[in-house]
Amino acid sequence: MDDPQAPASRRARKHRVNEGVNRLLQTPGWNPYVQARDDSSPAGAAREALGHARIGDAQRAAESCAECGKARAASGDPTDLCPRHLAEAMGTRLP
Repeated sequence: MDDPQAPASRRARKHRVNEGVNRLLQTPGWNPYVQARDDSSPAGAAREALGHARIGDAQRAAESCAECGKARAASGDPTDLCPRHLAEAMGTRLP
């Protein structure tokens, strides 16, 4: 039941696993360390503050939106947003 292509020694298996991990880390979107990095520069702090404000504005506007109410009722998710407010919260605009 052993894999004939698997390395025989423990050291070789660890080396093969590490090579696979390194390949995944080089793949865009697979490196959790890059995404978890905090931007502590003044510009990064300003971007984060603007992002929080933008999301808060979209959530406040969604409270009185009939389409958001329908989306919440359909999904059962109390935080669901209509496409317009979701795009606004994400920093984009729908045409």
